[in-house]
Amino acid sequence: KMAAQLTGGSSAAIRRAFLLVLSLSFFALSASALSNEKGPEPFATVHGSGEDSDNIKLDPSIRDWVLLPILIVMFLQGVIRDNMAVLLKDPKKSELKTVQSMAKINRSKLLRANGHNLPLEAYKMRKRYFTEKAFKAPEKSENEGPQLPQQDPTAMMDMMKQNMGMGMLPNMLLMGWTSYFFSGFVLIRLPFSLTDKFKPMLQRGIQLRSLDVSYVSSLSWYFMLYMGLRGLFSVVLGANRVPAGPTTMMKQQVQGPVGPVQDFNKMNEAEKTELEIHHHEWVTPSAEDRIRSM
Repeated sequence: KMAAQLTGGSSAAIRRAFLLVLSLSFFALSASALSNEKGPEPFATVHGSGEDSDNIKLDPSIRDWVLLPILIVMFLQGVIRDNMAVLLKDPKKSELKTVQSMAKINRSKLLRANGHNLPLEAYKMRKRYFTEKAFKAPEKSENEGPQLPQQDPTAMMDMMKQNMGMGMLPNMLLMGWTSYFFSGFVLIRLPFSLTDKFKPMLQRGIQLRSLDVSYVSSLSWYFMLYMGLRGLFSVVLGANRVPAGPTTMMKQQVQGPVGPVQDFNKMNEAEKTELEIHHHEWVTPSAEDRIRSM
């Protein structure tokens, strides 16, 4: 078993490393396809007729010193942020009443699913316990209002600190680093044409109206990696360890640290109704007849 686990883990790691190499090779080839092989002239306009008149040749140094460094830094910061989030994450503490209520409901579901293996008297005894004792509705006084879920006053602050320290602050620093050191660079060209509405999104930091929309600037390349590296992280880190993106952070801030409120009184009443209408039939007395009929 240990050998099988080691073999499975090593094959998964090799598969992830292979996919990572393929992804990096794709980005490198897409940039090298636009690079200038004749000389180090950074932006040499190609004069001609037709569609080639708007093409520009990019210096290979842009690929080596701008495109790939931004890609590597963004990937490494995602891996480091994921590992830091795992180390700093506090284990969830479940309340005793919640665990007890869920355990009773699960036991009742198991009784309905496997009750045919019990004699009638044993089934009735367990059914009577759930309907008369376990799922008994609590008595409410006249002045008692609806109970609200207990909230930890420090949970919201801890969540905001985690999102600020692990998400917003590193991204702000990396965006400032990209815009300060690599401002005004044209990195890649998309293999398809777009309308002029995409120009502010793909060419941030470049104010050239004559430049084709398919060219991508360094700052836009940063945002594309920030929004689109989740698939690569799911391959390298695993599907359950993908760093939280901007959409996930916004949902956490809106919903808060408390999850959806569960009304166990309604859940108990629904399970009690299901158990009361459940039809029991013991399968053992008819086992001999079923064997004979086979």
